[in-house]
Amino acid sequence: MIFASDLDQTLIYSKRSARVGLNEKWPDTILAETLEEREISYMTNEAAALLKKVNGMMTFLPVTTRTIEQYKRIFFISEVIQPKAAVTSNGGNILIDGKADEEWRRRIAGRLIGESSPKEDVQKEFSRISHSNWIIEERTADDLFHYYLIQQDLAPRDEIEQFKKAAAAMGWNLSLQGRKLYFVPQCINKWEAVAYLKDLFREDVIAASGDSMLDLCMLEAADYAIAPCHGELNIMTDSPAEPLLRTEQKGIKAAEEILTHVLKVYEEHKMNIYGASIS
Repeated sequence: MIFASDLDQTLIYSKRSARVGLNEKWPDTILAETLEEREISYMTNEAAALLKKVNGMMTFLPVTTRTIEQYKRIFFISEVIQPKAAVTSNGGNILIDGKADEEWRRRIAGRLIGESSPKEDVQKEFSRISHSNWIIEERTADDLFHYYLIQQDLAPRDEIEQFKKAAAAMGWNLSLQGRKLYFVPQCINKWEAVAYLKDLFREDVIAASGDSMLDLCMLEAADYAIAPCHGELNIMTDSPAEPLLRTEQKGIKAAEEILTHVLKVYEEHKMNIYGASIS
């Protein structure tokens, strides 16, 4: 069994995204990520212990929109947990034993040419609604997709929602996650990378978790899925193909609930296999 999980605001949290109230006690946590000696993201002690247990019982597969470099900053996962594989760049890159899978890179490069309009064409269309008063900066992720840092309170959300349709017609997906507005070619998605590793590792069951629209394809295709009750998926207007199981807790404590659920699913799956073999 593979547990394929998004990281940011699913398993790991910054102090800002942890959703700990002003009058609430900060939970017992471990540091998960640093950048230039600054503390960036955390997990509760309980979630960290549960993740170690998950990793020991099944194939834990981190699946993130982060670049390879950004993923490796999360030392608790990349160095302490040390999963066999990881999906980065929203599915554009696959790491196996820390090295990029070249076969997957070749597949993605070929599909980008034939399935999505050039980045410049999308940017030209987007310029009709973009403005310097709400766009701070544009960044490129591993030369595969790009995103904008934005002023959330000034962004024209209705126009962005409308532009999603134009982008989709050009073979691109948009996802607004906090201060970041992602533009991602449709052929670069989390599920297809997970499915590739499912076949490669000869696994038969996928459990998945995630909080954003970029996770939705993975959640809908998985055998078991759970989403935190916060984030982009929680406020989306279009319902998923099937209702998603959601956590009861928001923020950093949601990770504990997600991991507990995955361990329960694993035990139930194992019992089903064991029972079938006896009968």
